[in-house]
Amino acid sequence: MAKKDAQFVRFLQQECSRFKDENQVLVEEVSALRRYVRALQEFQATIQGFTPEQDVLALLDETMVYALDLLEAEDGSLMLVDEETDEMVFVLVHGAVRQMLEGYRFDRRLGIAGQVAESGEPMIVNDVRGVSYFLPEVDERFGFVTQSLVAVPLIARGKALGVLEVLNKRSDDGFTEDDASVLSVLATLAALALDYATVTSGKSEG
Repeated sequence: MAKKDAQFVRFLQQECSRFKDENQVLVEEVSALRRYVRALQEFQATIQGFTPEQDVLALLDETMVYALDLLEAEDGSLMLVDEETDEMVFVLVHGAVRQMLEGYRFDRRLGIAGQVAESGEPMIVNDVRGVSYFLPEVDERFGFVTQSLVAVPLIARGKALGVLEVLNKRSDDGFTEDDASVLSVLATLAALALDYATVTSGKSEG
């Protein structure tokens, strides 16, 4: 009887420990969700207050700030497609090589960004060296080390305007599908604002 009682006590202790661990995971997930929602609400308010007279690059720069904060990443970049030269250009960069990388151009079909722009689909890569279409020339030229990234397209009216990338997550867990989903929401809002500003500018010039 005593043996059964001891086994039952151990069982209860194990279950309590399991419930405690599961509860901690839920608490962390709820906390992250609240942070996501709060940041998205703030960004939505920024989008709603946007006017054609404002600098769209300032809005896109704010998008990068939200993206890095939400995904807990070190670096990020926003690249736009230059239709005239058939290139992708780094328009905004946050992180270690911000001053050097802005304005850098490459063939729009190369690299992970090129794949994302062509396919119109997000991509998560937690080990870039294991991906054949990773473009190491950018890292080598600017003395940067890309370890992991999540990239999503900027799409408006069915057309890829560019790519939003967030790199090098601070934790060792790597980027997740949830990260890609959140970044896609930011990219969609930013693409709509960019498209709106472009169309409005074209009308005013006409």
